[in-house]
Amino acid sequence: MAQMIKQGNIFGRVGTGIGKGLAEQVPKEIERGRLASGLKELGEQKGLSPFQQFTGLASTPGITPQMLQSGSDILRQQNYLDAIKNQYGNTQQKNNYIPSTEELKTPVQGEIPTLSTPEATAQSYKEYIPPTEQQERADAAENFNKNPARYEYDFEKALKERKEITARNQEIQKAHQTQEATAVAKEEKLKGAFDKEAQRLGINTQGEKPNFHPKIYQKFEEDLIKSILPKADGGEGLTQEQAVKKYSKILDQTFRDYQDLGSLSSWSPREFDRQSRAIQKNFEKIGAQQTMMDELITRHELAPMYAAHKAYPIKKGEMKALEKIIPTQQGLPNKPLNDVDYAKMKQEMGNSGSPLSIAYEIDRKGYSPRGWLDYLNKNRDTLQGWQLDQLKKPIELLDLKTMWLKSWENEHESL
Repeated sequence: MAQMIKQGNIFGRVGTGIGKGLAEQVPKEIERGRLASGLKELGEQKGLSPFQQFTGLASTPGITPQMLQSGSDILRQQNYLDAIKNQYGNTQQKNNYIPSTEELKTPVQGEIPTLSTPEATAQSYKEYIPPTEQQERADAAENFNKNPARYEYDFEKALKERKEITARNQEIQKAHQTQEATAVAKEEKLKGAFDKEAQRLGINTQGEKPNFHPKIYQKFEEDLIKSILPKADGGEGLTQEQAVKKYSKILDQTFRDYQDLGSLSSWSPREFDRQSRAIQKNFEKIGAQQTMMDELITRHELAPMYAAHKAYPIKKGEMKALEKIIPTQQGLPNKPLNDVDYAKMKQEMGNSGSPLSIAYEIDRKGYSPRGWLDYLNKNRDTLQGWQLDQLKKPIELLDLKTMWLKSWENEHESL
């Protein structure tokens, strides 16, 4: 007998299916909810290190290996971008970029480093050769790789900057060349006007019969050119007319002093001393003492130490170390001078004192000047060129003219 199987209710079958689907779906929804909640919580945490971020991601419920790999890539990229932001600026700044202090001090590739001091590098711009296209691209690539955020991660912007640098360097080169040409023309015009004044005064530094020393005239030209520079650049801010007028008057007086220097006579030590003192003061004003010394040696045949003494007289109180030296007395031995004494005198001498004039004073106190000059020869690193030239002069010349003038001066000069 066949057994009858009762067919299930349609609603029962549906309910069973729904129950089974819910049994499978509910855990997944719960898992997704936990995953979403865990990721949200992780995202809201601040100040986590990269390792802490990765650990939190890996421990989030429901995370899969594929999701972990993708999340790691996202974290790595985010950390890189955060580092860029920290270095170059905040989100409120355009392009998120602010140059670092080090970058501001270091020019980008292609920028001429000496652009920061153009006044000292005019010559370099005359020889500036624009780079090739390949060199510009190579420089742009180097700049881009150093700071991609600077160029918004766009290489074309780095290349554009490099080409602008080339154009700027060329403009600076042209500006220096124009400035130099203008300065030369201005200087030549100024010297031409000064030469006319010198001719009017009867001054001649060239030819068969020059009547004025060329070094002094050259010094006037240098001071003249300097006088038209702005005061901010160490000049006097004079116009060409003002400069020529001022220095032609000084030139006229100096020319007269130079003529008087040539006419000095040793027949009267009193007059020689009076005239030479007056001339020296005027020569000192224009910085021409060395010329006076040379003229006394060559034209008047005076001993170098005495000539230096007349051209560079040491005023009272100028060299305290020298004044403290006790003069020797006949028959009584004195402590000899040593390097300590010489070092103090060299310091007080500086860059404006005369080595031979000091040697003359040492000799007058009864000591040999050779020790002083030998010390300077061994310690010549800070001496000026004209001071080194004085060390070459002989110091043991005994001529009657110098002895005659020196003896009168020692007798009448109040020390």
